[in-house]
Amino acid sequence: MKQVICPKCDKAFTFDESRYDASSHISFICPNCRKRFVMTLDQIEDSNGGNLDTSHGYITVLENAFGYRQEFPLHPGDNLIGRASKGTEVDIAIETTDMSMDRRHCIIHVKEKGGQLQLTLRDNPSLTGTFLRNTLLGDRERALLHDGDVVSIGAATFIVHIPGEEDDEYFE
Repeated sequence: MKQVICPKCDKAFTFDESRYDASSHISFICPNCRKRFVMTLDQIEDSNGGNLDTSHGYITVLENAFGYRQEFPLHPGDNLIGRASKGTEVDIAIETTDMSMDRRHCIIHVKEKGGQLQLTLRDNPSLTGTFLRNTLLGDRERALLHDGDVVSIGAATFIVHIPGEEDDEYFE
């Protein structure tokens, strides 16, 4: 038996993982809050104390409609972000019912420069645009990201976390 934690209410419940292979998507309905969500066995293990590699930063997604929190590690190179949809290949598949988020919405590029991480954001392009700090990114525009930056895609918002950057640089 494995334990899964509901991303909405943080309550844990168990299920029999022996019926599933590691690559299959498993649909759950939380017995506490009745929220429906989908995870793979790898995601379940990572959310229950497994060590996600956050050495290149990560994003925290807060879906505006339901307060559904998701965290995704970033990797060097392009990180394609979009709405989770069967048959669509993205690096970060955000579970959402928000149809205003494209399946391939935006890209965060991660590179190391002079011993520091440098993250840039660009729209893929999407139909509804990508907003950084409430400003719409233009076509082909790339914006440098900082720790704590807020990005909106569709009705969802995510926060960028960059290791080694100080949070208080905006409050000097």
